[in-house]
Amino acid sequence: MADLDSLASNTVSKSLVTEEQLRQEVAALGNRWTIDGLDLKCRLEGGVFAKYGEAAAYAAKLADEMDHHPKIVLEYAGLTLTIHTHDANAITVTDLVYAARLERWLRTNGWA
Repeated sequence: MADLDSLASNTVSKSLVTEEQLRQEVAALGNRWTIDGLDLKCRLEGGVFAKYGEAAAYAAKLADEMDHHPKIVLEYAGLTLTIHTHDANAITVTDLVYAARLERWLRTNGWA
């Protein structure tokens, strides 16, 4: 599942992933994604405020579609999304699918 499109099309599941799977999937997502304790984080920088707002709006729309809601911090200097599955108190397949779908949108919309 290291391929971004493959991950994005995956079925949503609260299944846990191994540390090795998590490492591989986060590497496929790219450098803007990191693991911070129990959280998967995405940090966007190097844009203009309106562009961050567009990304936040899409992240919120995707969250509603998936019924999976990240913490979204929108600042003039950037955007930070923090996600994990609260029920599992861990990063699960659902988090990785959300991240892959968001990353695919980001890449398609000018976030190289």
